[in-house]
Amino acid sequence: MSPLFRRVIPAAVLLSLALASCGDSQNTALRSAFLKELGSDVILPTYRDFDTRAEALAGALATLEATPTEATLTAAQSAWRAVRIPWSTQESFHVGPSEELHTGAAVDQVPSTTGIDSLLAGSTPLDENTVAELGANRKGMLAMEYVLFDAEGGNAAVLSRLTAEGNAGTRRRAYLKALGAVLSKDARAVRTEWEPEQGNFIAQLSSAGSSGSKYATQKDAVDEVVNRLIASVETAELKLSKPLGFDTGGTIRPDQEETRRSDNTLKDLMDTLQGMERVWLGPNGDGGLSRVVSASNKDLDETVRGDLAAVRTALEAIPPPLRTALYNHRESVESARAAIANLRATLTSEVVANLGVTLKFNDNDGD
Repeated sequence: MSPLFRRVIPAAVLLSLALASCGDSQNTALRSAFLKELGSDVILPTYRDFDTRAEALAGALATLEATPTEATLTAAQSAWRAVRIPWSTQESFHVGPSEELHTGAAVDQVPSTTGIDSLLAGSTPLDENTVAELGANRKGMLAMEYVLFDAEGGNAAVLSRLTAEGNAGTRRRAYLKALGAVLSKDARAVRTEWEPEQGNFIAQLSSAGSSGSKYATQKDAVDEVVNRLIASVETAELKLSKPLGFDTGGTIRPDQEETRRSDNTLKDLMDTLQGMERVWLGPNGDGGLSRVVSASNKDLDETVRGDLAAVRTALEAIPPPLRTALYNHRESVESARAAIANLRATLTSEVVANLGVTLKFNDNDGD
């Protein structure tokens, strides 16, 4: 800046420009640290865990296929529940390779039970290659749940079908084994894309705005993360509002509960909440978007922290399983849905404005 220009501009204006420059620099540094932390300490460890647990599930299903007993069935069910933990957690940061590989559709699509029944009754070979080519609504974890669990008949009913005479039992077990192998392959694929020594998407996220990154600007990366966080909150809200019958005049719709056969819905929601907390608070509770937002608005950070805590308290207050709570403790389910809706409102209005995020249309809008 020339000496003449310095004399013309009032000192107060120069000070404000200097402060703005410092603020921009601090904001860039905070966002950079957040993206690096999110990739290295939240996303990659979660996908590594998902891969490990998916591989264990594939092994448990292979054992069940070879030796269908109460013990091997219980082991397979436990392995399935274990995989749900990292999968539900990643719902809040499902960005990058998982979007490009369509992992969500492959892993967690609402199943077509009639399509699965038709497949099982047919003669199509049910090996890994064939199952991998099936439509998304006939594979993934929810297709497994349909065959592995029976909330009404229990394990006796499941085992009876798995050991039925003729091809019926054999095909059900082969189908489960193939589903496990395909899931493990999908889990490995998304983890590989994030690994530093392989796909190294982690570097693209942490270097957003730099040459070579998928994200042309740092804002693009933050926008994607915040939009994904909001989408996960909306999805969580729908997982309660749909079975509560919010779109059917209040008539309870138990068929709209996602993991009703395993009674895992409330656990899924708690794990998804954990993912939301990791995005906002970081892996240790002292980072995440909280650090970025609190630099300019500590009150807003405290509001989001309070909203997250309220969701946790409300979910913990629902007596499991959800399928009975819908009828016997409806008020607790409605309170949890309201707490999630309140978190969504804070994120979509105040947080979006604070961070300058461009809010995007997502698949839940209009549902």
